[in-house]
Formats: sequence, structure tokens, C-alpha cells
Amino acid sequence: MGRTSRMALGVLIACVAVFGLSIMAPQSAMAASSNLKANQVQGMCTKAGTTMVAPTSAATLTCAPFTNLGQYKGSSIQYRWSSLYADKNIVHTLVSNSLVAYNRTFSSKAEQQMYEGMITSDLEFDAFISLLVTMSKKSFPGFADLITKERSVHDVVTPWATQLANARFLPTESFNQVGEGFLLALGTGSTPASQVLFDALLAKSETLRAYADAVDHNYWVNFSNPSLAQITQRFTFIDSLLTLSESEAQAAYLAKIKLNAKNIYSSFASAIDSGQTVDQLMAPWVAHFVDQLELYRGSINPIQERTLIQVAMTPPTSMSAFDLIISKDVRWATTTKAKAAANSKASF
Repeated sequence: MGRTSRMALGVLIACVAVFGLSIMAPQSAMAASSNLKANQVQGMCTKAGTTMVAPTSAATLTCAPFTNLGQYKGSSIQYRWSSLYADKNIVHTLVSNSLVAYNRTFSSKAEQQMYEGMITSDLEFDAFISLLVTMSKKSFPGFADLITKERSVHDVVTPWATQLANARFLPTESFNQVGEGFLLALGTGSTPASQVLFDALLAKSETLRAYADAVDHNYWVNFSNPSLAQITQRFTFIDSLLTLSESEAQAAYLAKIKLNAKNIYSSFASAIDSGQTVDQLMAPWVAHFVDQLELYRGSINPIQERTLIQVAMTPPTSMSAFDLIISKDVRWATTTKAKAAANSKASF
């Protein structure tokens, strides 16, 4: 474990209101590695501005005030040897990358700029990292034993994210993409994250996914050949429900799909509200479609039939009107009815 935070409790409480938890923080090149700890020298000094050469790194160090991000005032300020940041852009990059690595954001640009203004040296940057560690431990108690200055939230989560992607046969993704809801559920629990907990959460997600498959089928909202983006979007929503009980998660998923179905198949909206599914409402149309085209019912997937989707979205006024639509299907010409009709026509 890393050193305990030097930040006073008052600073932590004040900063909790400033920082927000963000599971979708932007990626950066530096975020994949947590080489964020400042190379500070703890030795005390007395005269601000004097310099020395570090015996190990040959870097030039300056006697600088250590205010612990403004916590120390006046005579309580300590002076230590440290590297100074002369370029504000460097500080901005360090802060931005640190926020990504510890999965946090400021509530506004102005507040981030305020903190960046306090960071003038490795000493203050180290204090900033200490604050991020403390806050991340509070946000992710399941990962608290693993998060340190040397090991960020990103570092802690990456092995779990890789394992999750492999279990789902998806490309390996970062914390900020596929599985963020899953990892949030794993990390926000009061019990330390473990393989046992991971496996239990994965089993819960698979149970919810099986339920979701049935709901999607019943309401005709499943994708026949989903893209990676569609798969990702679906997992993202399912995983966002993992912190709920099984019954609550199922109810939330059903409510969302029913809303989607009513938007797609607006003619059936009131019937859906009354408890019927799109599959039930379309059953007579599907049966007639199969009968007219002389197909086996098990040989078709209704949601893959463009004609049936169009009918569900805009039902014909009668079965005769539906027959006219069916007659435009390329398979109609091979039916016995179509052949008989063709043979009965007079020839010229």
C-alpha cells in the first residue's frame, strides 16, 4: 500500500464537492500507466528559491513552499526541495492524466484551473495524487486495498476488464468502454473485489442477459446481426442494472424495452401498455404470412422479415391488403397458389 494521505480531513470534505465520479472519463495516452507519483525530495530547506542538484538524478531542485494544496497557511508552510513546474501546460497535462487514471472529474473547468494553479511543484502534485487516492478509495471500496499512488484505479481495473472482455468473447476493452457498469458494481461493493465476487457478478449478468434475450424477442427489438457497437450498447445497459436486485433489474429492463417497442410500433402502444407483447399482437399476421408463402413457421425469424416489420410498424387495413403486400415477396412466385393463378391465365 502507498503512504497515507497527507491531506487533512477538511480538505477532503471540501474537495468531495468539487470532484465528481465519472465512469466515462476521456482516455489519454498516459492513462494506461500510472507513472504519476512525483519524484519529490522530502528533505527540508530554509530559503525559498535556492537550488541544489539532486545527488541521484542530477536534476536541479528548488527550495519551494509545500502548502498541501493550500491547507497550510502562513507560518505553518513548510519548505522542501522539489522540482518546479514552470509551464502551466505541463501542469494541466499532469492533472488531466491523473483524473483519467483515478477515474475522476472536476465539476467545472474553472475548478480544475483553480487546483492546477495550486500545483507549482512535485510536492503539490504529490499532494494532489494523495487526494485522488483517498477519494478513489471512498468511491470504490471494493478496490480500496489495491488503489495506491503507484497503482491507479485504471491499473486496478484493467485486469478485471480484460477478464470480462474475454469471458464475453469481445475485443479487450479499457475501463472506460465495454463493462464499465460491471466494474462499477464490482468496485463499489463493501466487500473487497475477488475472483469469487467477479464470477458471481458475471453469473448475475448472464442471467439478466438471458432474460433480456427473451424480452427482446417478445417485443421485436432484437438485432438479427448486431454490430459490435450494438452489442456494446446492450451490455452497457445490462451492466448498469447489476447494482439492483434481480427483480428490480428485470423490471427496469422490461420498462425500457416496452418503451422502445411503443416508439417503433406505435400502432400497438396501447395494447403494449395493457400487457400484450409485440410477438403476441403479430401472431395472426405471422401465421397468415407463413401460410400464404407456404413456409414452415420454424424456418423464419419474424424480425428478420422486412414485410412483417413493416406490418408491425404500419398494420394493413385488412388481410386482403396484407395479401397484396405478400404477393410482392420474391417467394410468392414459387407457391402453389401463384403457379395455379399463372396457369389459369389465358395465353395469347
